[in-house]
Amino acid sequence: MLYFHVYKTKIAMKKILIVLLLSFTMAVSFAQIQRNAPLPGNSTTSDSTQTNKPTFREQIQALNLTKDQKIQIRQLRQDSKANRETIMSNDSLTQDQKQMLLKSLRKQTAASFNAVLTDDQREKWQAMKAERKNNKNNQQENEAMQEEIMSLPAN
Repeated sequence: MLYFHVYKTKIAMKKILIVLLLSFTMAVSFAQIQRNAPLPGNSTTSDSTQTNKPTFREQIQALNLTKDQKIQIRQLRQDSKANRETIMSNDSLTQDQKQMLLKSLRKQTAASFNAVLTDDQREKWQAMKAERKNNKNNQQENEAMQEEIMSLPAN
């Protein structure tokens, strides 16, 4: 009985993964269609601007994308968001399965994003990612140090 349930769950998970991969492939092919809509903007009161972190929009602007690249990336982000919402709203999946599918979706989205960029843009994007990661690590170290200082006994 338990074996049947595990087998049934694996089959369902494979079907979901296949559907996600197919929808992602279709989304990438539809990204080739040109549209004239502008990139959605962020509000000026964004949390990221208050902490001096560049927003996604600012980072994209720094890459000097062509109009076609902007259209492709906009479509890629919309499709990724739709797939993410589909995964999260699927009640038949466990949290672990959802996390696994989301991780796979993030990897696919990143690969597609990188495929849209030129070599120079890709290098610049990787440098920005490394800087964000470094800043995040520095922030975590600072927070840990502040917690340690606050935990010291007062003399």
